[in-house]
Amino acid sequence: MSHKLRPGTRATLQVRQLMPGEFAWIITLLDPDSGNVHSTNYSERRYGSQDEASSAGKSAVMAYLSDAAPPAARA
Repeated sequence: MSHKLRPGTRATLQVRQLMPGEFAWIITLLDPDSGNVHSTNYSERRYGSQDEASSAGKSAVMAYLSDAAPPAARA
């Protein structure tokens, strides 16, 4: 997935139950100008609860967006 994001890019986080006791997160990045999907990431790891998957997904969004930020914005 490319780390070149435009200002205003929106990230949505979904948590899905794959089986009883098995959850995963899905992150979708939306282009700010067109509203089209820029990219989608799926967790490879499976989590034992919806809350655990949600927390991990939120951390993944923050890590991804901080990696995509220009160096001056990270300082």
